[in-house]
Amino acid sequence: MESEKIIKAVLSEDEIAAKLDEISLRYLRKGYGVRDDKKVKYSPIEALYLTEIGRMEVFDEGGDKLGFQELLRKLQRRDPNIWRDYVVYRDLRRRRYVVGEGFGRELRFRVFERGKYGKEPAKYLVVPIFEGRDVPIKKLEEWMAISRKMRKELVIAVVDRRNEVIYYRASLVDLRNV
Repeated sequence: MESEKIIKAVLSEDEIAAKLDEISLRYLRKGYGVRDDKKVKYSPIEALYLTEIGRMEVFDEGGDKLGFQELLRKLQRRDPNIWRDYVVYRDLRRRRYVVGEGFGRELRFRVFERGKYGKEPAKYLVVPIFEGRDVPIKKLEEWMAISRKMRKELVIAVVDRRNEVIYYRASLVDLRNV
């Protein structure tokens, strides 16, 4: 892979960012990062994914290049759930979906229908959870209410012990007319 096609980003205390250039603009159009003045900011999960697939090199503020494992360790100190979220993000990207940041730590991702990014709003809200974790019904109802208000479908992404992801679409059923 040619180095001129790789995003060069810097990990600072509060962000991962790259300068606004032809390369970062190309990836911006594919749904990676958010434009901010003269730079593009990347979520930690986007940076991990782009690093893993060889499309980004992340450097610390001292100029040292961070490999995937080192970057993951640094980011895990900030967010203990980053691996769970990363596994879901990677799976969705491999399935050719554009994935954006969601709304908080629970409604983690907005997912766009294939071919609709930039043309229509996201269709799905995705909640990643580990297999075997209890989720109270009240929490599911809360997630459902939020997703309905936003006109999005709620998807629960369950990560099993082998880091495989199983998706469940959550919806309300009215049994009065059955």
